[in-house]
Amino acid sequence: LVLGCACGLGPLTGVAAAASTDTIFGSATPTRVDSGDGSAVELGVKFNSSTAGELTGIRFYKASTNTGTHIGNLWSSTGRLLATATFTNETASGWQQVSFANPVAITAGTTYIASYYAPNGHYSSTTGGLSSAVTNAPLQAIGNGTSADGVYAYGSKSAFPTGTYQGSNY
Repeated sequence: LVLGCACGLGPLTGVAAAASTDTIFGSATPTRVDSGDGSAVELGVKFNSSTAGELTGIRFYKASTNTGTHIGNLWSSTGRLLATATFTNETASGWQQVSFANPVAITAGTTYIASYYAPNGHYSSTTGGLSSAVTNAPLQAIGNGTSADGVYAYGSKSAFPTGTYQGSNY
């Protein structure tokens, strides 16, 4: 899952007080475009913002084999679902983006999880991509040394991701 991240889950698009759009990972391509894992899985990244603002949507990087209906989610750090949206008009591969029906107010310094559900697996990733914090102010993906990051949950439906593997950025 490159939460707006450039590795795996490119999920996160934030809008600060001004009308600017911020992402954590920019437009980089994950080191592993197709994991080869065909299992249904929710993939996410823990992040925070140095300023209060509104989160308008999320992004992820898609392999051509990552098929099916993708669902983007924003969670509190305790697992409360704050927003959800279904990705539409996806391209065959590359960065995919979805906007929430309503922007979600986020608080500076608070941890959130942005994730997406890949019903047929084949997600993109960068192993160790979250070993250290990744900052693109005002957004920051939390480094694995601070809090295990690069989260996932296998299952037949979208769910709060809590598993981790080597600080992988999905």
